Amino acid sequence: MPIKQPRRFVTTDQGHADVLNVPIDTLYENDQALAEQIENIKNDPAGNDIASKAALDSHISDTNLHVTTAKQATWNAAEGNAKKYTEQYAAPKAHTHPASDLPSASTQARGIVQINTSVSSTSTDQAAAPIAVKTAYDRANEAYSRADQAFTQAVDLKNKISGAINGKGGSANASMTGDQFAAAITNLPGKRWARGTFNGQNAQASSWGQSVAMNVAVNNLAFVVSRVFVWVKLTESDGFSQVEGFVTSSREGTNQTIRGWRSNSVGIDTLPPTLTNGFNLTVTGSRIDAYAGGSPVSKVWAYEWWAFE
Repeated sequence: MPIKQPRRFVTTDQGHADVLNVPIDTLYENDQALAEQIENIKNDPAGNDIASKAALDSHISDTNLHVTTAKQATWNAAEGNAKKYTEQYAAPKAHTHPASDLPSASTQARGIVQINTSVSSTSTDQAAAPIAVKTAYDRANEAYSRADQAFTQAVDLKNKISGAINGKGGSANASMTGDQFAAAITNLPGKRWARGTFNGQNAQASSWGQSVAMNVAVNNLAFVVSRVFVWVKLTESDGFSQVEGFVTSSREGTNQTIRGWRSNSVGIDTLPPTLTNGFNLTVTGSRIDAYAGGSPVSKVWAYEWWAFE
């Protein structure tokens, strides 16, 4: 509370007791208020914005809050070391390096790389130049264009093949695979056939005046044979030709024998009805009847053959 100023004596007081007690009482009230305030400060220093002795002592002894002589010395040494390191090792802002100081890049680390214009390089530590990227891009576009063209041509070809198969009474469509097209062609409702040669297979009669027989056979055909044509020749043993041409054989027995001068001939037997996937036939040459005598020995030959389903 504010301290009251005591009442001052005046010349008219004349020493009356009630007048003299007023200033005395005022002094007493002030002393009581001051004593109360001091006691309040002692009991609650912080509440009165006054630090206690214990808090003041703790503050003084806290070296983290004050720069001690030892700490200042440590700071000064560190500053000196930093300045010295900077002067000896730190590069200025504007400086250069030899190329050997620069690290090379790899797939695991950053660094400098060499520019490469090749579009076929397998390097893992070089970078493609823009021209290499452009070349690769152009080639990719070209390959895409060719692939697209090939696809278009393939679709057109498959349409033509399926149309041809269907035109022959088969069944096909443009979405079929190559194997499916092959199967559709194999299954076309047409007669299959095969050809080959006996490469001049021959047989000779044992003597003059005797006929000659020779077996010819073909196996592993993909169909049952119903008719065979064989190019044959009948000659004398010295090679002089007497008869030459096709003989034919069928399951129905409609065979064809060829005949030459003076009834010299070559024939073939009938296809057996139980034979499948090939044929086994006998070619027979007659004895040679020569004009004006002589004794020629018969020799029969077999060459090209055709077999039909």
